[in-house]
Amino acid sequence: MRKALDVVGMPVVCLDTGEEIGVIRDILFDSDNWQVAGVLLSEQGWLQSGTYIPLGRIHAVGESCLTVSGKDAITSLDQLAASEPTGVLTGKLKLKGKSVISASGNLLGRLEDVYFSADWEKIVGYELSNGWLADVTEGRKRLSVPPSVIIGEENLIVPD
Repeated sequence: MRKALDVVGMPVVCLDTGEEIGVIRDILFDSDNWQVAGVLLSEQGWLQSGTYIPLGRIHAVGESCLTVSGKDAITSLDQLAASEPTGVLTGKLKLKGKSVISASGNLLGRLEDVYFSADWEKIVGYELSNGWLADVTEGRKRLSVPPSVIIGEENLIVPD
């Protein structure tokens, strides 16, 4: 399993030219089925639409870089506008820092990172923290992605 924050900051290298064509800023996914949509290279701004690389255009995710076949893998974020993907670090409903609460009202921890499947297509788990001291003394908790999750502005609600 791979964690999102292990990939963020990684360079993107074009296999055709050997050129570094960007740096991963975030992982984008569909929050309905937790499928990875792609990697964010630049965010949308006043004068730019932002760019990402769709999952289908990624050749490989290695230990030190992500590779794509050609520069044409870079796509405008405008093409994702209809599906409104969620990001781990960016976007309206970003995951990092949200409190994870069970439906029965128990605080499970604060979401610090997410885990991907071996094929890098789906989010399969969350890494939760109960604060710095608990992280040092007990370690962080892992929680498998449940079948249904409600993503709010401040909290993720998971079934019991």
